[in-house]
Amino acid sequence: MTLIVTGGYLSTAFLKRQVSLFLTEGHKKEDFCLIAADRGAEACASAGLRPAFVMGDFDSLQESAKETLAQWEKRGTQIVTLPVRKDDTDTEAALRLAMERTDGAITILGGTGSRLDHVLGNLSLLRLALQEHRDVQLIDPCNRIRMTETALTIKKAEQYGGYVSIFPCGGAARVTLEGFAYPLRGFLLEGGRTIGVSNEIAENEARILVESGRLLVIESRDRPLDET
Repeated sequence: MTLIVTGGYLSTAFLKRQVSLFLTEGHKKEDFCLIAADRGAEACASAGLRPAFVMGDFDSLQESAKETLAQWEKRGTQIVTLPVRKDDTDTEAALRLAMERTDGAITILGGTGSRLDHVLGNLSLLRLALQEHRDVQLIDPCNRIRMTETALTIKKAEQYGGYVSIFPCGGAARVTLEGFAYPLRGFLLEGGRTIGVSNEIAENEARILVESGRLLVIESRDRPLDET
């Protein structure tokens, strides 16, 4: 598994929990790769985590964080400095690095927050993941976000919150929903409608079948677990 930590909203407790979950699921530390994108390095430092890679233009890093980077580099962290003026965001650069240098699933933390432009940019990276046939998701304390062009099964016991919403991406999508409180059969889901918002899983597991097009799938809860 690869974990990309980027510069959006991200609490130290949540970051530590995500790393702990991976390690307690029986995975080996050597199967885990941590990549920090720009200000994500500050989050890693606060959590006491040393990334394998740190990349970004570092234009917004505090001096203390820059000192931490120098210490990490001495211990083996690879620092990749990107130009301030560039076509891709630091998060996209980190994702491309992850797809080139690692195997398995990729999770992006800190990909949501107050900058809506960055949020939309990070959501668009899920399309890049599909093109490269990689399993990539964005997670924050309230949401798990994925993209699919085929099928996706969600077990009720493992869902991320109580709601599942679907949105067409890049045009209309024809979709079938099974095991949901509000099922659909061969429904043409188009932009400009909210029919796919806030569905709930009614059986032990639910299936989202995409017959044509592409879907953004968001599992969500109203409040973080720590606040419920």
